Amino acid sequence: MKKGLILLLAVTILQSCGVDLDILEYADADNGINILLLFPENDSNCTDGIIVSDTESELIFEWEYEGDSDFSPYSLQLIDLSNNDTIVYESLETESAIILQRNVSYSWSVTGVLNSKSETWSFYNVGPVDELTAPLPAKAISPVSGASISQTSTTVNLIWKSEDADNDIIGHDLYFGETEDPELFVENITGSRYNDIPVVAGNFYYWKIVTKDSAGNESISPVFTFGVGS
Repeated sequence: MKKGLILLLAVTILQSCGVDLDILEYADADNGINILLLFPENDSNCTDGIIVSDTESELIFEWEYEGDSDFSPYSLQLIDLSNNDTIVYESLETESAIILQRNVSYSWSVTGVLNSKSETWSFYNVGPVDELTAPLPAKAISPVSGASISQTSTTVNLIWKSEDADNDIIGHDLYFGETEDPELFVENITGSRYNDIPVVAGNFYYWKIVTKDSAGNESISPVFTFGVGS
């Protein structure tokens, strides 16, 4: 009986503060994923938008909320995956027009009031397609990003995959080091691997690939990571 009175009192307090219990219950459902991202789509090569300059395009991000509750104001977090720069955009609506760098990979997510949130999606912003398109950003093949290689390893072979619709890739620049923004390690690699890079047990390494084509276009991969026996 005492437990029932406590529960009734808690409900009464919430109601007296003007809190909608249905909203609170809903916001806690499905681990709080109650904002649905719509566009740009996850793992897509986005060719939409409006060209702003030779290097930029404007894209309208779109999302929606589940149920009857509007979780505005919203915060859209955008991360440039080439350097991990993060910008947060505020919006009262379920969309936001943002100017992006072309030929760059991004991730994005949206949060709102009452602890509402979305998943995190990623995409590659090609921008409106020209006659000659830039290469797609390279993907890590070995080691895969986040992997741990043997602590007895003294060297590592980096392998990646690059693709281009025009089939005119001419080379790759490898950035490698122990910081989250690795420095240029070697330029103009014609293949898609680089062997025998010295590593030390217990260290954590970062690397990325800039892919270049014959038209002067470039794409920058996300920053990949791996540890040595960690």
